[in-house]
Parts: sequence; structure tokens; C-alpha cells
Amino acid sequence: MYRVFIVALLLFVASSAFALPYQVGDYRFDVTVRNSAMNLVPSFKVSFYRYDQSSYVAEARGIGYKSVRKRIDIKPNQFIYKTEVVLPDLDRQLYVIDHNDGVLSAAYIRTDQFGFPGDHYGLTAYIPIEMWEPGEQQVEVFDSFWGAPLKKSCAIEAIEGYYKVSLSITRKALKWSGSKIYVVFRTSAPANPRIARRHLKRLNQLSADASRPAGSEEALTAYIYNNFSEQTADFSDPLSAVYAKYQAARQRFSQLHRE
Repeated sequence: MYRVFIVALLLFVASSAFALPYQVGDYRFDVTVRNSAMNLVPSFKVSFYRYDQSSYVAEARGIGYKSVRKRIDIKPNQFIYKTEVVLPDLDRQLYVIDHNDGVLSAAYIRTDQFGFPGDHYGLTAYIPIEMWEPGEQQVEVFDSFWGAPLKKSCAIEAIEGYYKVSLSITRKALKWSGSKIYVVFRTSAPANPRIARRHLKRLNQLSADASRPAGSEEALTAYIYNNFSEQTADFSDPLSAVYAKYQAARQRFSQLHRE
């Protein structure tokens, strides 16, 4: 019983430590903001609005989350209020495909956020063991807006005939991802030159767009080289400048290590 009390006290103290105080007129509101897994949401913002004579509305926002409004009733002679707000995830359509855009119908994704930090969006994919050779470089996450790799973390384990692949992207990437997110597995299927051309076209678009996310150009270049280098070697059209430079550097690196 004593241990239970200590744990409960520590949880209360930890929760209170991350509650930010807001002074609104005569009232102080201590607000804690969490996500669906009850993890603390970093860098959240809260605005307050007077709803009527006996209540306020707190609107909580966090990058990569839906905003939430919560009504707080004001009681006579009470000037300090503690409240907690849970922010839902943004709505996204999720797909599991191979590197050639083929749908992997035997694989699936879960999006519960347990085990992921509050500033990341977790994607837990399950793919049959016989369909995939496991490796962190053999799986990537793409969005439908920038078309660039987004993966920030990856952990793989075998569970009852499946590989459980725990992936994450940043909440900032989720915010700008567009309506669709693709988990892409590199399978044993030969790479399709048509898909390589599409990625190279997207790379040219990223290179010309000054507002592109930091690192997206480099990430897409590496992805194309690691997955489609044999196909791009046969192209008659000039390659993207950034890709050609990357390709030359990798080939030179390989030559030096052979020497």
C-alpha cells in the first residue's frame, strides 16, 4: 500500500511539473497537454476565451495534432484551476506498399502511439516474414505532399510469423505530410525503372523549391541510389544534378576502398 501511494505521488508530481501556468485575469490555470497515449505533448500552446460569466474555454494546440477546446467552469472563491487536455492525432490515410508501388495486402499498420515520444508520430507495421528481408534500410516512410522520405526511427522484431516494424516520423513532418502516408518496404521484386523516373522527377522539384523541408533533398537522393541505382544507370536522359553528384561521390568512395 505504501509503494502504491509513493507511485501515485510521483505521478502527480511529474504531471504537475509539466503543467504550464496561465494567468487570465484573477484566475490561474495550470494546463497539462497529452496525446492519445497520455504522453506529454512538447511545445504546446494554450489560448483562453471567456465563454460566459461562469466559465472559460481553453484551446490547446500542438504541432502535428488536432486542436481541442475544453470548457472550464469557474467556482466562487476559487482562483487556481488544474486541467488536462488530450490532443487527437491528425487524420491521415495510411498505405503499405513495396518499392514499386505494389500494395502489400498481407501487411497492415497500427497507429497507437504507445512507446513513441510526444514529438513523434508512430507507425507500427506488420509484414509477413516470408515477404521481406528485414533491415532498417529496407523500409521507408513517404508522404503525399513532398514525396520525400520521412523516417526518423526504426525498430524491428519478429512476432508470430510477422516482422513488427516500429517506425516514427516527426510531428512537424506529419503536419506537412498531406492526406496520405505510405510505408514502403523494399521486397525482392526487381525495381521498376518507371518508379525510378518518378522519384527523380520529384527530386528535381524538391531541388527547385526553396521551401522544401531541411534534409528532404538529401534523403530522397539516398533513397533513389540505394533502391534504383541499377535502373538509373541505364537512363539516356540527364540525371538530376544533385543525384549525379551523389552517385559520383558514392562510386568514388567505392573505388578508393577497393584500392
